[in-house]
Amino acid sequence: MSRSPHAQPDTLIAARFDTVLYDLDGTLIDSARDMQVAVSRVLADHDLPPVTEDDVRIFMGQGSKVTMSKAFAKHGRLLDEEALSAVTQEFVRYYEADPISHTVAFEGVAEVIGQFAGLGLKQGVCTNKFERPSRMILEHLSLMPPIVDVAGADTFPVRKPDPRHILLLLERMGRSPARTVMIGDSIHDVEAAHAAGLPAVLVSWGYTARPASELGAEAVIERFSALPEALCRIAGK
Repeated sequence: MSRSPHAQPDTLIAARFDTVLYDLDGTLIDSARDMQVAVSRVLADHDLPPVTEDDVRIFMGQGSKVTMSKAFAKHGRLLDEEALSAVTQEFVRYYEADPISHTVAFEGVAEVIGQFAGLGLKQGVCTNKFERPSRMILEHLSLMPPIVDVAGADTFPVRKPDPRHILLLLERMGRSPARTVMIGDSIHDVEAAHAAGLPAVLVSWGYTARPASELGAEAVIERFSALPEALCRIAGK
């Protein structure tokens, strides 16, 4: 029997890692259009013009409340905590009613997740999006399974960049930080991963105002299909 050309890299990955955690928005999926629709509906309810998809890509990453704060601030409207909580609840209602119409997985995501599942790696998502719509999207895109668990902004009392967001998810999954890697798109993913004792890999196309190459990750990938190779390089160090 001929030996698979991927046998050696796969063996290297499985020897170093048994768990892979992913950020969601901007890493596995492009959800900006559905987010833009929901944010703009809230703005319209408050007699404000819509935001663009490009706006939303920058506003996302720190949870719905921060997204809404930035959306209103773009139009010169600064909200106190009570008003911000109210508009965030409005956004969540709009978004959870339809988080999947325009959302797609990035090219290569399904194939790599399938490859890792074949290696026996346990895979989870740690995101600052709420857990319910995150699960809805992953199931709709047939990414869950192989992804087995999701920690959203409302799953635990903390969220990224707090490392406990990662650590509590790993505890629930029965896994150790020592054999886990975090895949994300922003500084919050890097900070949370490093504080939890994990290496981080960033995608270059994510929702971040700063280039991924400047954020201190162990590797940056230009396409999702390059993730196994990046994990091999980290494993070989």
